[in-house]
Amino acid sequence: MRTLCSRAARAARVTAVVAAVAAAAALAAGSVAARAPIAARAAMAAAEAPAPPGEPSPAAPDSAAPPAAPAVVPAAPTTAPAVEHGATAGEALAFFMSSRDYRTIRDLKSIMTVSLRAAYDKDPTPYNGRKGLRLSAFDYKEPALKPGAGGAAVTVRSLWEDQGEAVEVRTETVRLAREVEGPWRVAAVEKTGVEAVRFKESIAGVTALRMILRAWVRRDFATARGQVSEAFLKRHAGREEGIEAVFAGDPGLRRAGFRILDMTPRGTASVTARVRLVETAPGRPSSLEGAPKTLVMARKGSRWLLDDWR
Repeated sequence: MRTLCSRAARAARVTAVVAAVAAAAALAAGSVAARAPIAARAAMAAAEAPAPPGEPSPAAPDSAAPPAAPAVVPAAPTTAPAVEHGATAGEALAFFMSSRDYRTIRDLKSIMTVSLRAAYDKDPTPYNGRKGLRLSAFDYKEPALKPGAGGAAVTVRSLWEDQGEAVEVRTETVRLAREVEGPWRVAAVEKTGVEAVRFKESIAGVTALRMILRAWVRRDFATARGQVSEAFLKRHAGREEGIEAVFAGDPGLRRAGFRILDMTPRGTASVTARVRLVETAPGRPSSLEGAPKTLVMARKGSRWLLDDWR
């Protein structure tokens, strides 16, 4: 009997110990859970509290930052206004003559009257030429007009070329008109004469001569060098006005073309050619005569080479 009582007492003590341990664990968990919200509230209170005097306020969180300013898109560049040509009869005529090319049709038509544009649309060839015949230079006397004049007729001579060689010199009467207080315009173009100036004789050395002169028009001495004799290059080596300077020329002048006047054979291995080289001021009337030059071509084996330029 006494044994049974002792066993019951021990079981009761064990049960009490287990209950005490469970109660202690529950109390510890409740303490941790209670401390977490208290720490969060303390942090929020510290953030909202005003800064002590003399110290900067803490920075606002990122969510409170003002929105970024919108990107500024640069304005599109404005197009410069088109230049109005035709303030004077001479300026209108110069612009018309310098625009007579298939690459500047818009400029050409802009200086024409309505009726002349209609004529151009039917047949542009009399105005800007064709393949193998392009206007390269022109000359005329500036029109002297009385005050208040509304029209003028000017005689114009022009040089037309093919691959740099002068083909014809054309004479035309160009009529200009102006409305009251308006710009001058070209009203009509009448061809009154044509002079053929292309060299047509088949003389030994003429093909090589043309190749050299076409290179001169292009200022292309690198190509011409292969058509020049070694003796000629040695004679001109080191000269300030040597053959390279001749091909470079004045960059302010436009090379309008060349004319072969004649070629005179000297035996079977040499030929002397008289030529004229035409250079003009861009966009302005200039002489069509050209500078006279004498070139000597020498036969070296099967080739004809430039042997002198003076």
